[in-house]
Amino acid sequence: MNDNSHENSVLTISGGYYRYVFVLIRNTGMRIFLIFSIFLLANAELYGQSFKNAIEIGAGGGRMIRNYPDFPEINEQALVGSVRYSQKFYGNKSWHKYYNHPVFSLYATGGSMGNNDELGYFTGLMAELSFEKHKPLKKLFWGPRLSLGTAYFTNPYNEQTNNTNVAIGSSFTFLASAEVMIGYSLNNKTDLIGRVSVLHASNSHFQLPNVGMNMPMVSGGVRFKLSEQQNNLKDSVFLPLNKKIQFNMRVALGVNEQGSSTAPVNGPKYPIFLTSAFLSKMVSPINKVTLGVEAWYNKGVYDFIVSQEFYESNAAGKSYAVAMVLGHEFIMGHFSIVTNGGIYLYNPFYRDRLERNELTGVKDKLKVWIPARLGFQYYAKDAFLSPKNNWFAGIYIKTNLGQADFLESGIGYQF
Repeated sequence: MNDNSHENSVLTISGGYYRYVFVLIRNTGMRIFLIFSIFLLANAELYGQSFKNAIEIGAGGGRMIRNYPDFPEINEQALVGSVRYSQKFYGNKSWHKYYNHPVFSLYATGGSMGNNDELGYFTGLMAELSFEKHKPLKKLFWGPRLSLGTAYFTNPYNEQTNNTNVAIGSSFTFLASAEVMIGYSLNNKTDLIGRVSVLHASNSHFQLPNVGMNMPMVSGGVRFKLSEQQNNLKDSVFLPLNKKIQFNMRVALGVNEQGSSTAPVNGPKYPIFLTSAFLSKMVSPINKVTLGVEAWYNKGVYDFIVSQEFYESNAAGKSYAVAMVLGHEFIMGHFSIVTNGGIYLYNPFYRDRLERNELTGVKDKLKVWIPARLGFQYYAKDAFLSPKNNWFAGIYIKTNLGQADFLESGIGYQF
């Protein structure tokens, strides 16, 4: 039930605020970095490159972070290769200019993780947005890159044959990357690229164990420009901002395997049924804020209450949770990046379990109060051009103070 007894004991023994901050950053740093970087990028003044299409080939090394006491030994440097096919967004859509004409890439990567016997190898495919500062007539340029996709691992946890790999519990996981790149233009066709990045993989508590892969990396590569960008392209759509407040409804289905980050394994997958009602308002052509209430029923919590006789009565009622949520969306045409956080208004089971188990860690106490979510949505109609009467669907990772709770997908309607 999202219980991490070892970490709790470490925090309790240390008794230090700085120890807690270190643990929190270690577990949630990737998510915070992604969200904060995108926020800055949406308002940064960036300059575009001259290419229209390009291929980038690179390689580098890194070292996995041992972020759990029973994590496998990391006895070698991880070696990772990558290839990107990139296309510059040059202004034929209304939202391109508001993100200062970013570069979209299909980003394939893969390699070792520093312990081939226990961790094996991985390969992944991600969608990437790159925001490069490249002033005219200057050879040097730089910018951040943000990626999200999926990865395949050759040697995940197996109770019989590989029970020491607590990092990766399933063959397929989410894969994310946050990167800062610096480049040098050799000529009109070729760029040299240097990169500092972090790779993160997790299955969002869908299957245990789920400690995850966190790997800082340094790498380099060469970018070959396939075609040139036309100069002085102008955006084709300029429309006024709809400032009205819209009402939204959403329903979703979540799934997780109940337990801590590492146990128990091979348990059943429980459904979680969610519904939410919220108000939304566009504050710029690419920024939307939301405020609402959401509730969900957790079948795994209900089964635990009944099997353990946790309450004398009202097991179903105690299996619900309700939260008030404040959120934000970065709008990109039909797509959006969703982030939100809030406070639990009703969360009886986890609060009572915290008290009965006498868990005193700061993080344990905050987890029963602070939910959050990171996800992606697709709108049936352009979200900026059609801010009302619009269907949307999405996939999200629900967390409690940054610790994965469950994976969910759902549909909604903006009235």
